[in-house]
Amino acid sequence: MKINFYNGRSALSHGIDILNIRENSYVLMPEIICDVAVKVFINKKINIIYYKLDKYFQPVWNNLNNIKNKNISAILMVHFFGYPQNVNNFKNFCKKNKIFLIEDNCHSLNILNNKTKLGQNGHIGIDSPRKIISNLYSGGRLFVNINTKKTKIKFPRYVPTKIQIIKNKIKKNSPILTNYLKFTKKRPNYESPYFFSDKDNDFSIKKIDFASLNKINNFKINKEINKRFIILSKLKKFAKKNQLEIIFKENKKILPMYFVAIAKNNLHRKTILDWGWKNKIDIVTWPSFYKKNKLSPELLKRWKKYICIPLNQDLSNIDEKRI
Repeated sequence: MKINFYNGRSALSHGIDILNIRENSYVLMPEIICDVAVKVFINKKINIIYYKLDKYFQPVWNNLNNIKNKNISAILMVHFFGYPQNVNNFKNFCKKNKIFLIEDNCHSLNILNNKTKLGQNGHIGIDSPRKIISNLYSGGRLFVNINTKKTKIKFPRYVPTKIQIIKNKIKKNSPILTNYLKFTKKRPNYESPYFFSDKDNDFSIKKIDFASLNKINNFKINKEINKRFIILSKLKKFAKKNQLEIIFKENKKILPMYFVAIAKNNLHRKTILDWGWKNKIDIVTWPSFYKKNKLSPELLKRWKKYICIPLNQDLSNIDEKRI
């Protein structure tokens, strides 16, 4: 069953209620995760244990298997940047430990992967179409893959403001102007691991607006997959020319949100970030961690090398660039 919400956090919040995860129990979450996902659980008084990832965003299973806590209710599996995790490993872990599997697919959409669609492998799954489809006012979806009577929702529907409607029209009709105006500002402080934390504290639960729902239903997903694969091929050349280590292998069947690579060091990353802003190419870091989390020196050192390039922009000439 699929339920449409305002955003991914709304979907996650309602999904937790459907699973009936208890207050003061624990959930396992990857150590690299955005602050809003953390806050959903904290707002519900659910404790968090972070499990380690390697530099390719894969779980360190020895670490996971050594976590001993009898009060763990669920584990969050994240398809980072739209690249699918090994779902069977997570399923076996959940079966062994008798816990729920929550599938976070907010960096992609419900594409087919190994005979099942992303979002339909866990007990619940979530995604966030507004991160993939341009100019949506809202869009988060909950996939309920268990039998339950808690799927009826009585939440208000999100209604775009007049200002949002005007801004979306400008973005759609004048993308060059919109892009130009964006890069006339000072570059955001992407070097801070907490830069975007607390910028958005709206955790109210709403249903999706009708205009966004209609656009999602008419979205040509295969066309977008092909478009992004071509962009990824160009970015592969860009990465090699600029001594960036590519994290994920090319895959013609996925719909990723970002191209992700590892710089040689923090200074190298800063050079890439500065160059992108100067040349009106969006190059960012991810995630903004939860501010109250103290990051380990090893994790922070690794994070300071990651660069992310959003794939929803014109990158037609980037493969010719050497920084």
